[in-house]
Parts: sequence; C-alpha cells; structure tokens
Amino acid sequence: MPLTPVRHQSLEESVYEAVRDSIISGDLSPGDPLVEAQLSADLGISKTPVREALIRLARDGLVVQELHRRSRVATPTAEDVMQACEVRRWVESEIAAQAARDASDELIDELEAGIADSERALRARDTRRWAEAIGAFTDTLVAHSGNRYAADLLERMRNVLSLIANVSQVAPGRRERSIEEHRAILEAIRARDPDAAAEATRAHLRSIEADSMRAIAEVPEPKAVGSEI
Repeated sequence: MPLTPVRHQSLEESVYEAVRDSIISGDLSPGDPLVEAQLSADLGISKTPVREALIRLARDGLVVQELHRRSRVATPTAEDVMQACEVRRWVESEIAAQAARDASDELIDELEAGIADSERALRARDTRRWAEAIGAFTDTLVAHSGNRYAADLLERMRNVLSLIANVSQVAPGRRERSIEEHRAILEAIRARDPDAAAEATRAHLRSIEADSMRAIAEVPEPKAVGSEI
C-alpha cells in the first residue's frame, strides 16, 4: 500500500495526510481495507496516531469505520455522484465561461503548464502528481474567478469530490480522458469562446459522472480486514 512518508509534524496529522493523499490519488481504491496494525508497521509508528487519523478521516467521510477497529476507504453513493456533479456543472461551467471572456495570457500559460504536468505524470505513472496537476486546473480557474463563495462551496465539497475522483479512476482510461477533457476546456478558453468553454466543462463533468456510476456498480464487496492482533 503506497503511502506518503511521514513528515516532522504531529504523527496523527502525518498519517491523516498520507492516507488522504493515497485516496485522492487513487493509490487506495474504494472499499480497500485500512488496518491499524499494518499502517502503523508500514509507517514505523504506534497504533494510537493511526487510530486517531482514521477517526478523523471517518468524520471527513473519506473512510468508513466498522466493528472491531476495522476501517475501509469509503465509496460514494450514486446519489452523491449525481448531486455533486450537478453542483459542479452549475458552478464550474460559468467559471470556465468567465475565464474565456477575460482570460489573460498568463492564465492560459498556467493552465497549459498544468496539463503538461499531468501528461508527464501519467507517462511516469505518478498518480499522486497526476491528481495534483488535474486538481490544480480547477483550482486555478476558481482562483481566477475571484468568487470566494464559489471557492468556499467547492472547498466544502472537497472530500466527496475526492471520493468521486477516486472511484472514477477505477474506470479504464479515466486519467487519459480527464487530460483530454481539460485540454478541450483550455482550447475553448484560449479561443475566447465562453459557450464552448462552458459546454466543454459540462461534458467533462458528465464524463466523470458516467465513469463514476459504472465504477460504483463494479466495486466489489468490502475486502476482509485481518484481525487486529
């Protein structure tokens, strides 16, 4: 189970970030077991900070805790996917349209660099860097919009959006499609075509929704988690 190395900060915070980053990048898949003993052994720390981190991850909706201190990566429901993608279509299509109306060369260069980074990460099979680059594309557009309420809304949705991104990556070719779809948004912005930018954004989110729904239907029953001894 690949995890980010623990940094010099609170152990609970380090474990939280390591597991969260593994979920967001797709290194951990929906339903994957999270065993306290195994995580503590992998990270070279005691079970206590691992247990605290898993409790926090469960509060954030990224992990499901079961009996006997067993945990697993959460799987979004079909309703989660439909509603979250609907909200993103409402908000992000207008943000992309606005960017197309007033995009600076600097913004376009930043978006282009992000896509290029995601392509390099995909070729290198670096799922963490790919996830960061793909996420930065939307973050850049939201920041450019200057709308703090839109930014706050998407930030509050970040955990469920992370789970949806996680489950969608189970679909074959999802990462490649995501890059192509982001490039279509960028090209519409580069052409200063607000309608095309909005439609490319909606198409991207419809694609995520479709891949996520198919993946949810194929997620196996939760894997057995070994006993804590």
